[in-house]
Amino acid sequence: MKHTISKTIASVLALAALFSSCNKFEGPQMQSDPEQRYNINVTLGGAAVEIETKLTGDASTVSTNEAKINSLQVLVFRGDFLDAYGTANSNSVSVSCTAGSRTIYAVVNGPNLSGVTSLSALESTMVDLSANSANSFVMSGKTVTTLPGTKSVTVPVSRMVSRIVLKKITRNFTATSLQGLTFKVDSIYVVNAAGSFNYAMNAAPGKWYNQDKDRGDLPALLRDTPGATIANNASYSTPHYFYVMPNPGSSKTTKLVIVATLGTQKYYYPVSLPALQHNKSYEIAGVTVKRGGSDNPDTPVTSDDISFSVTVAGWTTSNIEEQIM
Repeated sequence: MKHTISKTIASVLALAALFSSCNKFEGPQMQSDPEQRYNINVTLGGAAVEIETKLTGDASTVSTNEAKINSLQVLVFRGDFLDAYGTANSNSVSVSCTAGSRTIYAVVNGPNLSGVTSLSALESTMVDLSANSANSFVMSGKTVTTLPGTKSVTVPVSRMVSRIVLKKITRNFTATSLQGLTFKVDSIYVVNAAGSFNYAMNAAPGKWYNQDKDRGDLPALLRDTPGATIANNASYSTPHYFYVMPNPGSSKTTKLVIVATLGTQKYYYPVSLPALQHNKSYEIAGVTVKRGGSDNPDTPVTSDDISFSVTVAGWTTSNIEEQIM
């Protein structure tokens, strides 16, 4: 009996050894490691590569500054959780990510985001208008990709601000009594400038600059002082650029106010703007002034006082028709 059991055990062991031996020759068994990391190179597209901020005059200089990259932050998310974070001072950066479907955010010239740990936290983060400057505009964008299989990803980014451009002011006084007076454009400024916007680019303004009047807020973005004297039937053709966060126009209308002195009297010429979207340029081709404007910036001028038009430029351009005031 012992002999029979011994033979049986020996047979089972031999059979097991045979199977084990066969398995050794089946080739490598590829198993994905969920924590294995893959390097991916993220490069910017969109506004960051345009050859087209708060500046006056030369359009080529303005365009270069509007697309300038001073810093780049890339955040890769696995679902709602941060998977990788990288920074650079150029238009590309390499980050190490785990496998699977990943949401990749690129933020250009933005505040430090190293403390962000979730996608929802990033998208709800509000960026203040003051984070922008004449040669450093905050841009953001995202894309979705699957790893492994992708070694390079281009993320299109767009500016979070809206741009307002006043291209020309023309003086065309018809009243003989006004034609001989000096007409000087003292300043141009924005009131009711939306002051914040979130990275997901879908939030209503949570803050205002120059709310309801000129408060001297953010002059590099919201104010210019031309000091330009315009003869009758002549034009001042130096473009002026202003930057605000998007304003859907539901609660406060953003306005561009021209302040001028006619003789010794100060006048205001407010221009109400349409709803403003991010990365769009609202361009006033010209303002034609025909007489003295309002005594205060809150009183609208009539079509007899001023005319203008607005176009939207991409930047996307929105043309505002020429105004006569």
